[in-house]
Amino acid sequence: MGNRYDIGNGERTNTGEKERKNMADRIYQYDKQQGREQAWHGKTEIVTDLTLDQNWLRTWDLVPVPMEKRGKPSKWTILECSDLGEALEIGQPYNPGTFQPVNNAAFLDMVKASIGGTGHRLVSVGSLRNRGRVFASIELIGMEKFKAAGREFGAFLNFGNGHDKSSVLWVNTSNICTVCDNTFTCNLVNVENKAVKVDDDNLRITQRHTKNVVLRLPAVADLIDRAIGVQAEFKLEMDKLAEMAIDASGATQLFAGFVGRNIPVANRKNGLSTRSFNTVTKLGDLFLNGKGNRGETLADTFQATTDYYSHYSSGGDNVYRQIISSDYGAGNVAKQAFWGMVRDPDLRQKTRELGLELLTNTKD
Repeated sequence: MGNRYDIGNGERTNTGEKERKNMADRIYQYDKQQGREQAWHGKTEIVTDLTLDQNWLRTWDLVPVPMEKRGKPSKWTILECSDLGEALEIGQPYNPGTFQPVNNAAFLDMVKASIGGTGHRLVSVGSLRNRGRVFASIELIGMEKFKAAGREFGAFLNFGNGHDKSSVLWVNTSNICTVCDNTFTCNLVNVENKAVKVDDDNLRITQRHTKNVVLRLPAVADLIDRAIGVQAEFKLEMDKLAEMAIDASGATQLFAGFVGRNIPVANRKNGLSTRSFNTVTKLGDLFLNGKGNRGETLADTFQATTDYYSHYSSGGDNVYRQIISSDYGAGNVAKQAFWGMVRDPDLRQKTRELGLELLTNTKD
């Protein structure tokens, strides 16, 4: 027997004010995030032996339920869950002729097929928005942590899918592990950003939920070799920066020019604002004393900038605000801009010259 025609927005499962306030992670009543370590939201179910065959998404799956209108079959279908039945409806009703869900089994099997033969670890998996979104984040053996310029870096192969039509089926490589709705959205925005070139640091694949969606997903397996290649290029660039010496004075000029890069020419005579000068001072401290830094090379300037825009740039002690800035806000934009500048000799020199000018004009 079909479901009622006028139900399907999932709101009846809302647990009230507590859930509405918890918009940062959107891990709701019927959701779970499993991982190998505790995420920032404190809700991780820690499972040290996570696998693609044994995880939260394997314990339930989608059940498409045809709907009726005035007692007759309609063109609409609603998604329920195998373990909850009518207690939860995912998203709005949909037309199977225009939208094809990818269930959990197909999603996880696709992940397995794409990394077949490649050493890996499942580090995070789960559902969000009362099962409207699902995700998996993978560490590939050999690139889960790699050293460049004497420092350790991490990279993840992320998979995401929207049961509630809020997301395409997507895959990317990123230094952001999906553990909540914020990081899911960050990686989704990264994938859907058409302005990003295919040879940039993060690689992207998307597929709409059309007919035969799984079969039409473009060559996901090729992503693995490309991802490893991108990390190798990053390591090479970082090692080059580690061989380029710069002292504290030069680093301060570089930071000042970078922080003041958007100051109009007519206003440069006023130097840096107090806030901008404080930013430069903090960057200089991280250059000398930040984790893994020696205050000697351009690699130290990049690491200082990454550290600052990841942990300090939003101001105050609001962890959520800093995460938003670092992952897909102004902090993320700044980190990418500095990475592009510091590798370009001409732009780097111009930035230092601008920094010297701004520092000279800054009032004590």
